[in-house]
Amino acid sequence: MSIRLDTILAFVLIVPFILSHGIWPRATPYWFFALIFIGLLSFVFFDLKKVPNKIYENSKNIILWALIVSIISGAFISEIVLRHESLPIFRIHDIVLQQEIAIRYFLVGKNPYEEDYFGTPLEEWNYSTTEKNPALYHYVMQPFYTLFAVPFYAISGRTIGYFDGRIPLMFLFFVTLLSSHLLVKDGEKKRSFLLLLAFNPAMLPYAIEGRSDFFMLGFLFPALFFLFKNRIFTSSAFMAAAFAVKQSAWPLFPFYFAYLWFKEKDKTKVFKSMGLFAAIFGIIILPFFFWNPKAFIDSTILYLSGNTEHAYPISGYGLGMLLNQIGFIKNINDQFPFAVFQLLVGIPLVFFLIKYLRKNLSVKTLILAYTIFLFVFWYFSRYFNNSHIAYISILITMAYFWPPAVYASGGKPAHGALSKK
Repeated sequence: MSIRLDTILAFVLIVPFILSHGIWPRATPYWFFALIFIGLLSFVFFDLKKVPNKIYENSKNIILWALIVSIISGAFISEIVLRHESLPIFRIHDIVLQQEIAIRYFLVGKNPYEEDYFGTPLEEWNYSTTEKNPALYHYVMQPFYTLFAVPFYAISGRTIGYFDGRIPLMFLFFVTLLSSHLLVKDGEKKRSFLLLLAFNPAMLPYAIEGRSDFFMLGFLFPALFFLFKNRIFTSSAFMAAAFAVKQSAWPLFPFYFAYLWFKEKDKTKVFKSMGLFAAIFGIIILPFFFWNPKAFIDSTILYLSGNTEHAYPISGYGLGMLLNQIGFIKNINDQFPFAVFQLLVGIPLVFFLIKYLRKNLSVKTLILAYTIFLFVFWYFSRYFNNSHIAYISILITMAYFWPPAVYASGGKPAHGALSKK
């Protein structure tokens, strides 16, 4: 036997992370490093040693999960404890601060989309030395981002005495990883996929900081997983939850609907699943919308597009900053018709990708279509930030490792799966 890809990825991804990030509150003990190194060397040992395949697979899976759980949870807990022992704004992203405040607003009957965030830790967060953080005026996240965290808020307050918004995020991070473990059957591919999801060098630091991409992915990944398993009603329920967390899930909708339409011969099943999707999404969203329609639309829609007061500035690495750098856009706070570019490029792209999806009908292609469209949509939007690019890297990894079809025993495509002719 020879060294396998998952072993190489374990060294290449884990070692730089543990050498550059805290994985234990305060100083990481050297016995913890020793255990990690033993785990990594065990991967090499099992690759080189001739052992029965079942023992090989089970041993490497157990070692990998031990590494992932200990290192990732250690990194999250380290940051949470250090923040609790210092300042509320210590090494945390502002969206976590806002979520925590929004929970408190909601629990005392205040509308988090109507209230401003002055006089809270968010005002002290280091946004800029010259401008105020526009998040002080608007809460951009969809309601389920707040609602899902409420039980964690209550439980952690009664157990450890405080709440950090990264606690539910860490839970959903592991939901994504567990789903990926169940999805991929081949051992080496499974472990490679897990490593690239867990230790993605672009995304993991942002996740530990508290950015919300893995929060949404904790619902989107199971939605795609159940779609792959042909359990479309369960998929629709998880998909509605993902849509009710963050707007970055929304560009998936035309491809999701097209996939169901092309795949299901019984169209009533498609409409029922979409009805379930709409019902769950509506139950979560509409109470906040009717609470104050203007405040909700301003914060969740117009804020991002630059069409309200104190809108999100042009930022990141997309067209907006390119036009700003060459002097076409003078001020990053100016309005600009990005929607025109998005429509001119996006509409033909949607039709092309749906046509491609129809010819290559699979969840794998669905993810790829979503990834391509989201990349282009974000590039031509008002913002295309670093965490967005990192999220794209997660999606393209998912598209690569996603199995092409569900197979029944005997190697024949299972019911509802597609086979190549």
